[in-house]
Amino acid sequence: MNHSDVDPLLDRHQQSFRSRSAETLAGDHGEHGTFDNPAAGIVMGRPEVQRVYEDWLAAFPDMDFIWSAPIVEGTRVALFWYFTGTVSGHFLDDVHPGTRVQFDGAAEYVVSPEGIVSARHLFDFTGALVLAGVLKVKPA
Repeated sequence: MNHSDVDPLLDRHQQSFRSRSAETLAGDHGEHGTFDNPAAGIVMGRPEVQRVYEDWLAAFPDMDFIWSAPIVEGTRVALFWYFTGTVSGHFLDDVHPGTRVQFDGAAEYVVSPEGIVSARHLFDFTGALVLAGVLKVKPA
């Protein structure tokens, strides 16, 4: 696959985030794909991927991602992103509704004509919790 094959999939996935539809987001993934992120762990299969999106959309109905230009090499895609959102639902146990969170992250995708086969997101989870006031940092 090359940029001309991958770009429409990534554009559709970004638009899926704007739609706020977990079903649409999960539809961008392959039927038996995997999704790995620090908050949900590793899940497999479109129904489980959809559940993760449902959880995030419930927790952050105003979430917004800003994505960098992707780096594409064959079927592998890497990109950086910036997330902002206000906690509205359950997000961990100690982050209270109304808390604004923001963090940087990176995503690695493996794609095929069927969609996203594997997605792995990494982000500064600890930093997000410090900014949310959940974790306290001791001065050095």
